[in-house]
Amino acid sequence: MRILQLPRIVAVVGISATFGLAQDASSFKTLYSFTGQPDGANPWAGVVIAQDGGLYGTTSSGGTSNLGTVFELVPSTTQGASWTETVLHDFTGSDGANPWAGVVIAKGGVLYGTTHAGGTSNSGTVFRLMPPSSPGGAWTERVLHDFAVRDGFNPAAGVVIGSGGVLYGTTSSSGPSGTVFSLTPPAAPGGAWTEAELQTFESNDGAVPFAGLVIGSGGVLYGKTIGTIESRVCLAPDAECGVVYSLTPPLSPGSAWTETLIYNLPCVSPLTSPGYAGGGVAIGSGGVLYGTDRCGGGDGTVFSLTPPASPGGAWTETTLYSFNGGGSYGALPLGVVIGPNGVLYGTTYSGGTSNNGSVFSLTPPASPGGAWTESVLHDFTGGGDGSAPQAGLVISKNGVLYGTTSSGGASNAGTVFELKP
Repeated sequence: MRILQLPRIVAVVGISATFGLAQDASSFKTLYSFTGQPDGANPWAGVVIAQDGGLYGTTSSGGTSNLGTVFELVPSTTQGASWTETVLHDFTGSDGANPWAGVVIAKGGVLYGTTHAGGTSNSGTVFRLMPPSSPGGAWTERVLHDFAVRDGFNPAAGVVIGSGGVLYGTTSSSGPSGTVFSLTPPAAPGGAWTEAELQTFESNDGAVPFAGLVIGSGGVLYGKTIGTIESRVCLAPDAECGVVYSLTPPLSPGSAWTETLIYNLPCVSPLTSPGYAGGGVAIGSGGVLYGTDRCGGGDGTVFSLTPPASPGGAWTETTLYSFNGGGSYGALPLGVVIGPNGVLYGTTYSGGTSNNGSVFSLTPPASPGGAWTESVLHDFTGGGDGSAPQAGLVISKNGVLYGTTSSGGASNAGTVFELKP
């Protein structure tokens, strides 16, 4: 594998459709437009919200070495003024390169994340960023794990934090078809973290886990792959069929984790970028999983998976919405987040009036079994508001949505945006 020198401009997938007029009744604001150097370019991941209301994220390219950055966005104390962007870390290659995924925030404001490339074997890394001891100081990066072919490589998703500070994540390659791994912190500060492979995909049980993980009740991990090599027909040409899976921790430490295939996805789009995984899954009330499939239903679907009434039973899949009525409502969804009253919010990579993507909401029906209602909250123009989101959204305690676009903006290097439904 080689380090990716990513261009600043990301091509938008064309959708053959007749576009209608999308409504934009929400309050949308571009918080920041990337310029490439030295602030980074082309964020392929979303952002996370800090306790002080600031945002943390990554850019897949740009920065001094054009290998990506970790950045912070802080709101202005002046009403309506621009947010302030600060580069917390500028990747050089040996410490990682091209972070396709975002970061997570741990106790004390410590950030953890992955890079798709870079490191000793140029196979990607897991890194930690420690905040400075005094305001204005430099953040300290440390590579916690340096991937090699033997233990999986090229993580496309980030990590999640489990009990005891253990990190869980996926690699998109090796195994032979990708892995799920854990990283256990050392017993004493400064020691080495311990990496273990929890699942090695063998194609018939899933392949290429581009999407990240979520942690459910009892420490069960849930995720999604973008392909298998099973002998079944996908719904789109040149696409592979994916799966939604769970991994249950062992009863005794050191024993094997148990994988369960929850659902066979109709299809997913071909490999191009992390956004093509269509996002991971989100856990709702009662353990219901919500997710998206990027090419089911024509231009993608939003689905739910309801757990069985008794252990070992089959999960029940319900298609909540199909993006098949034309591009004006968006196309190729990128996962969902769950808001108040069970409303789902998400982004689409393309579609919309200008075919630059959209932000949408899905409101549950008033009575069980009714139709969910989709609304377009913002229709990207490809100008200052951005274009081609590659990641989903995060939602604040006040219900404000935050996200990124991979291109567009003042320098066509991507944006960070805010939307108040």
